Amino acid sequence: MAEDDKGFSFKRLFFREEETVAEQNQAPAPEPAVKNIQDHYVSNTPLATPVTIQEQPMLEDFVQRLQNLINQNNQPGFDFLEFTESLFEEKQNPTPDVYKTVFRIAQKIDKSLTPAKLLESALFYKNLVQQTVESEVSKGETKKKGLQTDKDTERTNLDNSLKDIRAKIQQLTKQIQDLQNQDMATSNQLLAIDQKYGSQFIDIDRKLNAIRSAKDQVLVSIVDIESGIKANL
Repeated sequence: MAEDDKGFSFKRLFFREEETVAEQNQAPAPEPAVKNIQDHYVSNTPLATPVTIQEQPMLEDFVQRLQNLINQNNQPGFDFLEFTESLFEEKQNPTPDVYKTVFRIAQKIDKSLTPAKLLESALFYKNLVQQTVESEVSKGETKKKGLQTDKDTERTNLDNSLKDIRAKIQQLTKQIQDLQNQDMATSNQLLAIDQKYGSQFIDIDRKLNAIRSAKDQVLVSIVDIESGIKANL
């Protein structure tokens, strides 16, 4: 049966817990007589991992993808899919009587139909879903590993860059400290420069004064003698 020909949506099967909550609150649904059939498709038993509000649209999208996959791989004849469709067309929360009635009608369509054949076809679809999901999960895990590798690489590079920057900051800080020390020492030298050269200037000035005084005294003596020569000779 092609996908376009199927009126049944597996969302009615997968999400029927939400859709039948009011009915279940009024009267508990009786346990199906054929429990092993129930074990081969997703029932309203909350076995799946709970999803968040953000994950709900992705859940519904992937359920639709799995439904399309199952419909595209529908096996010839009346099998688990047709039985499930007929089952839930009768009642959203099938009772044991509904199972028996649908199975009797199905046997009129396909006399070779048995519970074992239904379970065999159910197993086929279960494996199809399982393999598809495992493939998608594997892709997701591979992508996660790749992202983790990229993250670790980027983290390592950033850590190394940060270490280099901090080492340069430490080096520059030391250089700044050294320059500040040099600045202070030079300032102190500048403040002491007058004291350092003052005594030397005083010594030189004293010597110059002494030389000038000596010159004056010598020249006075020479002039006196020079005047005596001119006056007396």
